Parts: sequence; structure tokens; C-alpha cells
Amino acid sequence: MKCKRKMQKRRDILTILGMLVLLTFILRMWPILLLMLIGVFFYAMWLLFHMGEKPKQTETTPRLALPAPSSEESVLNTAFSVLQRRITEQVLFRYPNARWVWGVADARERFARGGELSILLNRAGGYRRAEVQVNNLRFCGLHYPSTEQPKQPDSEGEPELTEDQEQEPETVDYGLLAFEWVEANLQTLNVQCNEVIGCGKDCFRIPASQLPHGDSWPLICKELLRNGFSAAEPVADGIQVQIKVK
Repeated sequence: MKCKRKMQKRRDILTILGMLVLLTFILRMWPILLLMLIGVFFYAMWLLFHMGEKPKQTETTPRLALPAPSSEESVLNTAFSVLQRRITEQVLFRYPNARWVWGVADARERFARGGELSILLNRAGGYRRAEVQVNNLRFCGLHYPSTEQPKQPDSEGEPELTEDQEQEPETVDYGLLAFEWVEANLQTLNVQCNEVIGCGKDCFRIPASQLPHGDSWPLICKELLRNGFSAAEPVADGIQVQIKVK
């Protein structure tokens, strides 16, 4: 709109100047006519010069994009990873040689909806299971069931242990540990099987980070075979599982 108005004003000025030149020519006012012609010439030059220029565009400074708000899924993932780290710290603080795995296959889903959580333990002073106490996605502690508490020997009725007996390592029933682990994670393993079959593969690997103590791996392989898997073999970094593909 502004450009059109400017062009209209320039046309009006040129029209007026033309009429004045014509009037001075009729009245034979030669000196004034000469000056007016010179003025029209310079005005035309100035007009041509400014018409060739492009209007300056104001540079707009880019606005800084605000960081996207954290989604509920990312917050849940962060809280679940913090929970696992706190459980590891709590278990190792009390039993430095202990290892743990989730006692339920859908631990993350239960954590999200505030359900009951439990872990399976190995080399934890005789405890095989512990309940994870969580409140509003925050770790509150571990509860070791009193029924699994190791029995303390009576000071009167039983003889004192010798130094060799006290130094004997704690015996662990790896068969029971393998059975409980497979039972707790069988649903997750079946889902993983379906995903692997969908990708056109016939095997997958259970990483060592998800498994209990390495001495239980051969027994876990037997439990996997008993639950319908084609083959299972311990490897350096976990257990290699073969699937029956029809």
C-alpha cells in the first residue's frame, strides 16, 4: 500500500510540473522554462535512482526455542532407573557380595501404577527375596521377610562353631533360584521370542545383567528347555536361547 501511494504522489508531481512547463512555453517565459526543464531532468534522474533501490527489510532476530517439556514416559524411565540404582546400593551396602534380579516380569508396569514389587536375592545372608517399598515413584527401602531370616543357634543347646566351620561359604540352592527366576521372567521371555520371530530370527541372548549368579546359568538353561525353548546355552556374557520356528 505504501509503495502505491508513493508512485501516485510522484505521478501527480510530474503531472503538475508538465502543466507548468506547458504554461511557461505558451507564455514564452524562456528563462523560467529552462530552469523548470533542468529541475524536471534532475527530478527524473533522482526518481529513476530511487526506484531501482530495494526496500530494506528489517531483520527479525530468531526467537530461542524453549526446551520441550518432559513427557510422562521420560519421567517414568528416569524414576525407574533411579529406583534400580538405589536398590543395588541398598543391597550391596548390607551384603557386598549379593546380586539381585526382579522377582516379577512386569516390574516397570507395576512401578508405574504403584503395585507391589519384589526382588530375588543371591548371597544375601540367607535371604532369597525382598519386598521393594515405593511411594509416589520414590524408593523408600527394602523389607526382608522375617520368615526367611536365618536361624540363630541357641547358645545352650548347640556346641560352638570352630573357626573352620565359621569360614565355610554359605550354600545356595541354585536350582531353586533358577526355577524362581524363570518363573518370574517367563512372560517377558515369551514377548521377546515373538519380537525375535517377527524380525525373522531364531535366537536371542539374555544379557548377564538380567541374570542371577553365574553358577545358576546351567540350571536356568534346563528350566528354559523344560518351558518349551528349543535350546539354551550359557555363554560369556549371558545365555543364548534358541527358538522353535514353525
